Parts: sequence; structure tokens; C-alpha cells
Amino acid sequence: MPTMSITYIYRIPRYLLRKLTEAYRSFLWKYELTRQIRANKDSLRALANKHKNQPCVIIGGGPSINKMDLAALKSFVTIGCNGFYLKHDEIGYVPTYYTVEDPLPAEDNKKEIEDIQGTVRIIPWDLKDTICSSINTIYVNFRRSRVYHGSRRFPCYSHDFLEESYWGGTVMYFNIQLAEYLGCNPIYLIGVDLSYNVPDTVKQKGAVLTSSEDDENHFDPRYFGPGKRWHLPETERMQLAFDTALAELKKVEIELFNSTVGGNLQNVPRKEI
Repeated sequence: MPTMSITYIYRIPRYLLRKLTEAYRSFLWKYELTRQIRANKDSLRALANKHKNQPCVIIGGGPSINKMDLAALKSFVTIGCNGFYLKHDEIGYVPTYYTVEDPLPAEDNKKEIEDIQGTVRIIPWDLKDTICSSINTIYVNFRRSRVYHGSRRFPCYSHDFLEESYWGGTVMYFNIQLAEYLGCNPIYLIGVDLSYNVPDTVKQKGAVLTSSEDDENHFDPRYFGPGKRWHLPETERMQLAFDTALAELKKVEIELFNSTVGGNLQNVPRKEI
């Protein structure tokens, strides 16, 4: 049997199971049927429009952020993610909010993300047993499987982060939905290079890659360095997510700008911070 067929025989039932699990969790979440859910939703409610009409900078992991003066962003509302903790000592502050939505960097960077002080971690509910710090951590109803990524309806977008948020193939999509919920306007994107090289030395199992050498795709060679796992990058899918976010934010009169130095992100208007 061809390898591709074997892969889909394995992945399709897993996707359907995850879809059912997320639907059940969303039901519990909507009606607040557990004490944990009620506590997290109360914490999340407190963030609604907390930064009304304040600018927000969402920081990606592209090498281009090494060309920026990130220290100058200290006064902004900022959202960092994944391995951005590698920059904290250099820039002298931590982001206002910190996220991770991909299980691989969540598992591989668990201790480092849990140890970050002075930030609010926004973490999908299905990762609560991975990122399990009880201090300044809020778990949210994140739906990875609401719509299959090959569907014409992909990706979904949520204007109500309190109830649910959606996967779009990049953590930046999750962060944009969060920034809207916080009331931020405008929203600036940096470090969205949308340029990846997959070295011949990586070990690949399905869509999961394991590095055996320094990472050239991010701002620090340790980001997805030796032993770190990452998903096969799908830049067309990422671009679709940014296009969707731009269109959805226009509906609610929130401006989205690409402030990345260079990079391959298209369609999102460019503007310096």
C-alpha cells in the first residue's frame, strides 16, 4: 500500500476523533459545566477589551526581528510565542502575553515557557497538561479541527475569543484573534518572514520534522535547533490565514499591518511601527 494511503488511514480517524472531542469540550465550555472551565472563563472575561484602541505588536519568530530594535517596543502591548523566550534577556522585557498552540513546541519548551515571569500565558485547553503553570496562565477553548484545512471554508475565524478560537496553520492566527479580543487597534505583525528551508538533515515522520542542526529559519539557531520538533511548514496555508484575518478585522474596523522587515507576507498593508 502506498505510503500516502497509509498516512491518511492513520490521520483521518485521528482527525475525526479530535473533531468530536473538541465539539464535546466546546459544549462543556459554552455552558460552563465544570469548575475549571468557569474559573478560566472568568479570568478570560477580565481581559475583554482590556487594551481598547491600544496598538498591539504580535511578534513572530522570523530572522527579520534581529534587524529591529525590539527594546523600543517595551511600551506596547505585545504578544510573544513559542521560543521567543530566547530573546528576553537581550531586549530587557517579556511580552505582555505569551502563547503556544502547537503541541510540539509546547512539549519541547515546556519548562522555559512555564518559567516566564511577568507575562500572562494564553494556552489552549488541550495543552493544559503540558503547560501546567498555575500562575498567570489562562486556558482557552481552541479548536484545531472545526474545519478541515482542505475545505473551502478554512480557516474559521472567531470574533468571540471568550467562547472559542480557531487554528489557521500558524500561531500568529491564534494571536490575532486574541489581540482583537483584547480590544487592540491597530495590530502590527513583525517577524512574519514566511520563508522556510527544510534541511536534508532533518528526520521526518509524516508532517513532523526533528532537527539535527541549528535552525536557520528563525531568529535564534536554538529555536528549532538539534532535537527540537516542528511541523512541515505550509506557507500557502499560512498566507490564507493572514488573508482571512485581514478580511475579518476589516469587518470590525480593526487595522492589521505588516511591519516585518522584508519577508514574503503578501496582501497585509505595510506600515512601520
